[in-house]
Amino acid sequence: MLTGRLIDAETADRYGLVSRVVPDGTVVDAALEIAEEIVANSPFGVWMTKEVMWSNLETSMQAGIDLENRTQILTTFSDDMGEAMSAFLQKRPPDFQNR
Repeated sequence: MLTGRLIDAETADRYGLVSRVVPDGTVVDAALEIAEEIVANSPFGVWMTKEVMWSNLETSMQAGIDLENRTQILTTFSDDMGEAMSAFLQKRPPDFQNR
C-alpha cells in the first residue's frame, strides 16, 4: 500500500490481502455464492456482526471485546437464536424472522 505498486491476485492471496482468488469470468458467481451464505443467516446476527466489525476498526482491544460480548448476549435473547437451535437439532434450514 505504501509503494502504490500493483500486485496480481496470487500475490495478494499469498500476502493475505484477499480471502479468495477465482478464475477470470467467475467473480460474479463467486460473489453470489458468498451472498447466499450470508442471507442464510439471521438478519439480526448479520447486522450485529457488521456493526461490531466496523466499530472495532476505530476502538481499543478492550472496547472491542466488550462490544462483542454485549452483542453475543443480545443475540442469545432473539427469537432467531431459538430458531437456529431448533433448526440445527432438527437438521433443517432455519426460517429466520428477524426478531
